[in-house]
Amino acid sequence: MRYIVIVMVLTCLGLSTAHARTLSERESLAGLPGVVVVIERITPEAQADGLSEEAIRSAVELILQSSDIGILTQSETLKESSNPWLYVQPNIGKGGPYYFYNVSLRLIQKVSSVHGRPSTMAATTWEGNTAGIVNNNNLSDVILDVIETWVKTFANDFRTVNPR
Repeated sequence: MRYIVIVMVLTCLGLSTAHARTLSERESLAGLPGVVVVIERITPEAQADGLSEEAIRSAVELILQSSDIGILTQSETLKESSNPWLYVQPNIGKGGPYYFYNVSLRLIQKVSSVHGRPSTMAATTWEGNTAGIVNNNNLSDVILDVIETWVKTFANDFRTVNPR
């Protein structure tokens, strides 16, 4: 019953937010040398229906490479003062023959506090997410399309503040 309520809420709200990011989000990407790509684990149910972390990673990295955005290793990003990582989080739950999802893409980097004691911390400085419902048969295609849309938006914003 809980899944039905969630599905109804997601359907009624139409929670897709794929649009241009704010100026401050875009500006937070200026000067970054690239990103390390981190993919959240996929549920076993979603894997059984054809979605894989490898397919997501390939799609993300292909778009970044074609946009001339550096893909850093874990050790390379640790050497950068900003420690930038692009976190891809496909939250997927199953309810009957349907999946409900909330896919988010976030740029997380080290930032400095401007108040109180000088300190640095990790913070999300750029974010996009989309929620929806999909049939078992279309899961992989829909999730990959959503992720590719957000990665393209990220790449466009990155290129806007880091021209070639």
